[in-house]
Amino acid sequence: MNTTMKNKLDLFKNYTQKTGVTISLAVATFSTILLISSLSCKKMFFYNFDSIVIISLVIEFIYGASLSFMILRDKERYIHLTPFLILNWFIGCFCLNIFIPVFNDLPIWVYFATLAFCLSNFFIYRNSEDEYNISIPLFINGLSFTIILYFAIFLIPIIPVSFAAILALGMGFYGLVPAIVLIIHSLTIIRHLSHNRNYSLSFGAGFLIVLVGLTIFTIGLSLESNKIAKVNALNSFSSDSDLPNHIAISQNLKPNFFNEILLKKGIIYVPLHDIFRLGGFDSFGTKQFNERKTHNPFIAIAYLFCHDLDLSSDERINILKSNFDKRLETEEQLWSGEDLVTKSIKEDVKIYADARLAYTEITMQIASTKDSSLDKEAIYSFQLPEGSVATSLSLWVNGIERKGVLTTKEKAQAAYKQIVGVESRDPSLMQWKEGNKVVVRVFPINFKTPRTFKCGFTTPLQVEDNEMKYKSLSIKGPNISNAETISRIETVGNAKIKTTKDFELTKHYYINQSEGLDDWEAFVPLTKNTKSNSFAWKDKIYEIRDISKSVVPFKPSEIILDLNSSWTIKQIESFVNLNKKNVFVFLNGKKTAINKENLRAIELDFEDLQYSLLPLYKITPNSLIVTKCGSFSANFEELEDSDYLKKIKTETKQRNLKVINISSDINPFWQTAKEQKYVDYFQTSITDCLKLINQNQFILYKTEKNTVNIEPAHISITENLKTDSLKSKGPDHIYRMYAFGKVLEEQIKIQNETLANNQYVDLAKDANIVTPISSLIVLETDEDYKNNGIEKNVNTLGNASINNDGAVPEPHEWLLIIIGSTILFFYYRKSKQTI
Repeated sequence: MNTTMKNKLDLFKNYTQKTGVTISLAVATFSTILLISSLSCKKMFFYNFDSIVIISLVIEFIYGASLSFMILRDKERYIHLTPFLILNWFIGCFCLNIFIPVFNDLPIWVYFATLAFCLSNFFIYRNSEDEYNISIPLFINGLSFTIILYFAIFLIPIIPVSFAAILALGMGFYGLVPAIVLIIHSLTIIRHLSHNRNYSLSFGAGFLIVLVGLTIFTIGLSLESNKIAKVNALNSFSSDSDLPNHIAISQNLKPNFFNEILLKKGIIYVPLHDIFRLGGFDSFGTKQFNERKTHNPFIAIAYLFCHDLDLSSDERINILKSNFDKRLETEEQLWSGEDLVTKSIKEDVKIYADARLAYTEITMQIASTKDSSLDKEAIYSFQLPEGSVATSLSLWVNGIERKGVLTTKEKAQAAYKQIVGVESRDPSLMQWKEGNKVVVRVFPINFKTPRTFKCGFTTPLQVEDNEMKYKSLSIKGPNISNAETISRIETVGNAKIKTTKDFELTKHYYINQSEGLDDWEAFVPLTKNTKSNSFAWKDKIYEIRDISKSVVPFKPSEIILDLNSSWTIKQIESFVNLNKKNVFVFLNGKKTAINKENLRAIELDFEDLQYSLLPLYKITPNSLIVTKCGSFSANFEELEDSDYLKKIKTETKQRNLKVINISSDINPFWQTAKEQKYVDYFQTSITDCLKLINQNQFILYKTEKNTVNIEPAHISITENLKTDSLKSKGPDHIYRMYAFGKVLEEQIKIQNETLANNQYVDLAKDANIVTPISSLIVLETDEDYKNNGIEKNVNTLGNASINNDGAVPEPHEWLLIIIGSTILFFYYRKSKQTI
């Protein structure tokens, strides 16, 4: 082993003593370091090295021109420097690509493949007297030679331009590099392969492996495109024209690696026919997709052998939103969000076990890691547990925390667009989105000025058996994975908790420090005594009570099985075995009876259906729908312009439809249908569902005008007139949850009224909650609020806070506080005078 290593070191030492090797090593090392640094700042967000790369380009040009002249003049003496020449040519190509993105953004494997090609050349381009076995370098060379061949073919259309541009400091020469290297290297390889059969096998094996891999990948992508094309063709014969065409494809598309690549064609992954189309990268539709465009040679070649999806960019983006949870990427962005990183996250949770509620406060620091003259806009998406509501927003402006002001959705959005899009100054905006999502925007952020914002969310604890569960928030935003994160849990009443993440008990707080943001859960013993929790606000008091359920007689006119691929054959059989003649499914938009004879055939028809969208407006009144939800579907927003949604909104509510979900999940479609009261919804197990059907019963949560049900926590909040006997002993989150429930209940009415005349806008302002009709906004100055017609919070709860339990003192308590404070003040002054 030592002898072998010594021999290798001697060979390297002898090689470095050859003419020109030392200076070539220095130039190659220097250029490589500059290229890696520049690519790192572009991909990993550190610093802008563009100006230094210009220096690298100049050095490489001088070096390349000089070395080329020497090799042409004295080939025998300088042939061993050919690998250095090829290496520096490609470094120059990649450096130039940073300024003139002919290749666009390349995946990192392309750089490694090119490097492997260049390094293997050092073993191949040796003088003839240095004979030794080069089978392994030739195998690596065969693997990586494919990328050189791709570059050469790819750049054929710009060869005439490159010849013309050689006059411009010689930069156009780099457009000819792959073709020149292809010719030189092919001649060299042929010479080696003709002398040794093993060399031919080594090089051929490497080259063949890439071709086989590309073929397998292309076949997989092509099969998936054929499948989508087939669904598209079959859908053209459908008599149900209420749903858009792309929704039918979305329903039958199981998310996987291949179909995501197909849907991103021309949106993220640049196809070959779009490479030289001027402006082709950003003109793909009315919807924007905030993700960096990538030129992946493997994918670009495979696209050539795949069916076109015959879907517009907007339709494909809608499918990405519903099937791949890409809704944040499609948010309207007024300024670029590239080069932003989340530096730190503070996750502060306060659990009110007696009230079965929690308050989560998230503080984030964002920075731009590229020194650019342009300001950046950060967008974050918070996926909230069911029933949760956003209750606070703050932005630090010039080192001072400015709290959010609640106003109508329209005013907040208009103010944000005016100040960000036109005036380019400080705002932050928090908006409600369908499907329990909240989006927060922060502007401006630049390299010299990182920003800090804070937002808070009130969440019901989910009751499961004899314990309550808190689920952490799912957050998407700029580069969260490397953020320094500290999580803290506090329990009011010192309830014992268990967590799925390691927390250490320190001074009555549970603390965890980590990197990134993990999903975790906390479990607290179920509190039975909820009646002692109430919150007084103005002349009303809001009390927590156990939720009231009632079993009502219900004999459905029909039973509709809302089938999809998540149903098992046994689950379907259990409903068919009820031996009822009114069990149906909707197959291709038509109601079809399901029985023992056709059960298996129908089950096959639904085995690829990822989610369904029942035509609720076609279902017989007083019917029961049994569904089994997955976690994704199209939502009302994606269906906004369809006849389907118009009919849902106008023809469904009066049908008195009941829905039982036998899954613990709920998708965006059923979530909205439930919240907006289009159906009566109940979630339970399949066993209890069958029992209810057999007994002709349905379970309803009792609803009253002054009561809001918080179903996940199994509580209700009731509004009553305040009396002296009732004390405010609970957090202000009780009132916030009540107000949120009321706004959601009345959302259909709200849509038919002008916001100016709607009482629920005032309710949202009073409780300081973000809803479908209200948003929180932070502006730089008080004058900005006046200029945009936004009234600051007056006589409202204002922003929630982790340090405030929310109990507002009674009038006589305020008097005692004032008297006590006055006594302490005079006592302090007297003591100071005595001293």
